[in-house]
Amino acid sequence: MRREPSREPLTRARRVAVIGGGWAGCAAAVALADAGVHVALYEQARELGGRARRVTLDGLALDNGQHLIIGAYRETLGLVARVHGTHNAGSLTHRLPLTLQPFGNGWKGAVKLRAPHLPAPFHLAAALLCAGGLSWSHRLALINDFRQLTASRFMRTAGETVAECFAGIPRLAFRAVWEPLCLAALNTPPARASAQLFANVLRAAFTGTAAGSDFLIPAVDLSALLPDPCARVVQQCGGTVHLGARVRRIDRSGKAMCVSTQTEQGRFDAVIVATGPHQLHELEVADAAWSEMRRQVSAFRYESITTIYLAYSQAPAIASLARLDDAPGQWVFDRGVMPVGGDMLRVLAVVISAGGAHDAMSHPALVDQVERQLRHLAPTMGERRFARVIAERRATYACVAGLVRPAPGRVADGLHLCGDYTDPEFPATLEAAVRSGAAAARSALRELKINPTAG
Repeated sequence: MRREPSREPLTRARRVAVIGGGWAGCAAAVALADAGVHVALYEQARELGGRARRVTLDGLALDNGQHLIIGAYRETLGLVARVHGTHNAGSLTHRLPLTLQPFGNGWKGAVKLRAPHLPAPFHLAAALLCAGGLSWSHRLALINDFRQLTASRFMRTAGETVAECFAGIPRLAFRAVWEPLCLAALNTPPARASAQLFANVLRAAFTGTAAGSDFLIPAVDLSALLPDPCARVVQQCGGTVHLGARVRRIDRSGKAMCVSTQTEQGRFDAVIVATGPHQLHELEVADAAWSEMRRQVSAFRYESITTIYLAYSQAPAIASLARLDDAPGQWVFDRGVMPVGGDMLRVLAVVISAGGAHDAMSHPALVDQVERQLRHLAPTMGERRFARVIAERRATYACVAGLVRPAPGRVADGLHLCGDYTDPEFPATLEAAVRSGAAAARSALRELKINPTAG
């Protein structure tokens, strides 16, 4: 019998460009590389990670914003395990059960809540029943809210806001639990935030396993957690990573997609665009479907996230994170003891989600206000030795009720889209970014007729 000459597998000849090295782009790049595709990952910054990356401040490896992962973010945790190895993944985060622990001792209005080790959703009910700082009527009202969401199968009417969804609950109970969770998950004030997106987060966190509502605080900087090891996977699979490479144009040449940077041009079988929504107008693409999608995204509005890093000679011990009294900080994260200016100091990260009056303040004035807030809640704090503010003005799109968003995946032949703003289920979170990147990779692989497990 005559034997056919051996040929290189089809997947080895395919080349896909991923434009944007944030968490969505990194997720797409790894999924493509795992399928045997040659990936070229382009990032205009000098470091991968987008809005969740390492920054170095006076020698300290910190982040451009403090991020929180919950146990229900399965695709994010799965990708972390993929690029680090399952046996290493657990040491990369500090895990604690759903906890609302106030910073300092006994400030007025402080609510204490911690989920016990019970199956979901009984752990939430038990946490609410045992919550300190709430009356029995408030605890029962919160439980009744969740029962009603469960009865509705977490389906909300179009255009309903979080504030409208919980309009029947006492204001104190709403501000104690639902409001901080809404700001943490959607980065949008409840008066404008989408009730459906918030309901989706609550369903994921509280109706699966009890671990779904756990808080996971990164134990390493965000670049080390995901973008850096993703780049290594891409390179190990024969791909390339281009930093400081701004893509200006995408053109179609026959069946090929041409990607042009400021210095060179590459030809690819497909392109995945993984930039932020506000950056899409910077990319020239001669395609009617692309133009229509870009017009849709032009209606987006954005919310800021402000992180104030402070280092003290002494600070109250907290279990990784604690609630503040919203004046103006909302959460404080313990980044541990770090070398600062020759001394070992405790570094705290105070987070303010969504826009507000603080956006108009100078950084020194904001530091002073947050400093007064912390000392009011914990008067025994030591001397402050370090302070820096990182304000991401367009940290997320505003997850407002009724917002129409594009879907992840194919926009036109050879052209695909991803980003946290495209995920249909979750708000602008790391999980939404990772999910969308994986979805765009699947879309490109289907178009190229490549089995995702081919690699």
